[in-house]
Order: sequence, then C-alpha cells, then structure tokens
Amino acid sequence: MSQVLTVDARGLACPQPVLETKKLLDQSLDKPFAVLVDNVNSRENVARFAGSQGCRVEVHDREGYFEILVEPSAQAAKAEIPPELLVCDTAAAPADARIVVYVGNDCMGRGDDVLGTMLMRGFLRTWIDVKPQPWRMIFINSGVRLTTMDDEAVDALSLLAERGVEILSCGTCLKHFNLEDKLKVGKVTNMFEVIETLTQAGKVVSPD
Repeated sequence: MSQVLTVDARGLACPQPVLETKKLLDQSLDKPFAVLVDNVNSRENVARFAGSQGCRVEVHDREGYFEILVEPSAQAAKAEIPPELLVCDTAAAPADARIVVYVGNDCMGRGDDVLGTMLMRGFLRTWIDVKPQPWRMIFINSGVRLTTMDDEAVDALSLLAERGVEILSCGTCLKHFNLEDKLKVGKVTNMFEVIETLTQAGKVVSPD
C-alpha cells in the first residue's frame, strides 16, 4: 500500500476531513487511499466513518500528523455520515486549527468604500485557498451585509461553509440593519457565543 492516492486534510476545519473521505468513497474507488489529518478528533472521526462503510482501516501516527489508510470494500455501504462524526471537539484541535476571522465592517481599510468593498471580497475569496482554514468567521456591525446583501461575498462564504467553516452573524446587528430575514449563509449568533469563540481561538484575524 505504498503507492496510494493521498488526500492532505491537514489544516482543514472539522468536519471537512470526514467529508473528503466520504467524497472518495462515493466515487466508488476500488483502490486504497490515505487521508492525512493533524488532530485526534479528525483522526477518530475519519477512521470510524471509513470503518462504518465496511472499509479496512489502518491508522499510523506520523511526526506531527496522522496517516489513515483506507481500503474500500466492494460491499461498502454509501450511507450518510452519522451526526456524531460531524461533531468538532475544539479542545482536541491544535491552536492553528482554531483560527477565527473577525469582520466588523463590509469594507476593508479606510478612504474609499468602493475600493474597500473590492478588497473585502478579495479577502474572503482568498481564504478558500488558505491552509489552515478558519474554524469560525464572525460578522458584526456592517459586516453582516456580507452574509446578506453582497452576493459575491455570499458565494465565497458559502463555499467556505461547505468546507466546514462556521459562519456567524451578529443577531443584534442583523436586526439593526433590518436584515434579519435576509441571511443567506451561516447562522445567527449572540454576544455570548462571540466572546466564547474569541476566548477559545488560537488566533484571531481581522481585516479592519
């Protein structure tokens, strides 16, 4: 099993490593493949999911990461991922996997709002290609316009959400701007969850 397809899921926010594993199994691969992860929670969830699909699983502890070898079975079931395997244990994740992006404005920088809007869209799109990806992205004040009114921003954030990044918009801010019924991506949050997220973060990044 030395020459196998390898999926590098290191740095991907939970539950993305499990989703990547399911994607490969759904492709009806008949050859072994390997999934690389960098935390215990992802290691356990990927191994348990592959095993639940009738696959033979080997887990190897490498230096600084885990290699999960998966050998698909011809009788492997294509069931949905059990909800418990989509649960992310933030305490088990390394600090770098708990990056929080804190957005307090719909523009990036000061001086020209048109330019600021373009820069902010580019900032959000760039996160799609960055590893490790954020754990959560918080939008407050006019930043909630990016999760409601700005279609280009919504498209980028929707892709990040599909990859396991939690998108959180301030409920008080949505109400202030009369955007409560216009949220297009993510979920509504409150100040308690904002503070909880910031205190659990390994790193906070802000474009302001």
